[in-house]
Amino acid sequence: MMVTNLCTSPSSTITLQADKWVHLTALPSVRWMTYWVSFDVNVTGGTVSIIGTQGEFSARQRVSYMTYLNNSAPLSANYSVKSGSPTVTVTNILICTQADYQANKTLLDGIGYFDGDTMPRA
Repeated sequence: MMVTNLCTSPSSTITLQADKWVHLTALPSVRWMTYWVSFDVNVTGGTVSIIGTQGEFSARQRVSYMTYLNNSAPLSANYSVKSGSPTVTVTNILICTQADYQANKTLLDGIGYFDGDTMPRA
């Protein structure tokens, strides 16, 4: 498998903020590009919906989704509070192009746990 992780610090823990975009990486995105984003999310103290995903989250689990960017800002994540006063953190982040994802779909879909430091980074 040769997937280049576009996340600069994949194993760091990033605390998201409600209704505010928080960068997952320091690298700028390529405008008009589709990316596959996957990370472990840990939600405590409430329930949230993460922009770009389907469903609601209230525990620790792996989240993956495609996102199309019309800007060149670093890729970010955002959530909305559905109940409670949640704290939301993400770690083990993998960001790759849709082409990388499609070329390695079977392997990437099978990853239950991802240690971001084990893949080549841009």
